[in-house]
Amino acid sequence: MTRKSTSRPIILCALLGLGLSGCGKEAPKVKKTGGEDEGPSAADNVKVELPAAPNFDEGKVVEKYDDGTWSVYGLRHDIDANVKNGDAGVDIDVRGYVQDIYEPPVCPAGETCPLGKQPHLWITDKPDDKGKKRAMMIVNYSFTINETDAPRWKGVQNVTVEKGKQYTFKGKFKRFSDTGFADARGLLDFVSYKAPNIKTGVEEWISPPGAPWHPLEILREEEAQKKTIERMNKDAAKNR
Repeated sequence: MTRKSTSRPIILCALLGLGLSGCGKEAPKVKKTGGEDEGPSAADNVKVELPAAPNFDEGKVVEKYDDGTWSVYGLRHDIDANVKNGDAGVDIDVRGYVQDIYEPPVCPAGETCPLGKQPHLWITDKPDDKGKKRAMMIVNYSFTINETDAPRWKGVQNVTVEKGKQYTFKGKFKRFSDTGFADARGLLDFVSYKAPNIKTGVEEWISPPGAPWHPLEILREEEAQKKTIERMNKDAAKNR
């Protein structure tokens, strides 16, 4: 009579784990320790307060006003296309409230101080906007005039703005100005702004004295070119 071996099932049970009931033994019970059998703890009653959902419409205004003037928000909404136009020399009009005006630090008498930055200011779409997150920088709205050229600009209206007041500015929307200013969100390279003429009271575009694009400067260059052409024609006539 042949005897059947029982060693193989025992080995398989050992390999698969002693906790399998299929091997004829009940899985061992895990004894709970500590407070696992206790009721809810104080931590279970902690209320988690999440921050309020961000308001993505905060600071949002119309992209353009009824007269076609841009808002700061509008210029930045399609910033790449608008910067491309500005780099190509296209002027745009933008309306905003003057939030801040840069003032160079005062240098004490008798001391040598570093030169201040060039004049610039910031505008916002709303009069109560704080910080520079929604503000746009405007540069090159003022120029230094040397003493020899000062008499020619005497009495010419300058660019004068006040904090908190709304103005319409003309300029080129860029990321980099011609004078070294830069802002990834875009800035305005100033050309002129709308203000009442101090002599007539009629609102018109006012450019900064000394600017290469000021009407008086353009007129001076045209007259200089005219004189140069006349002199060259006279010289040519003598040599005939």
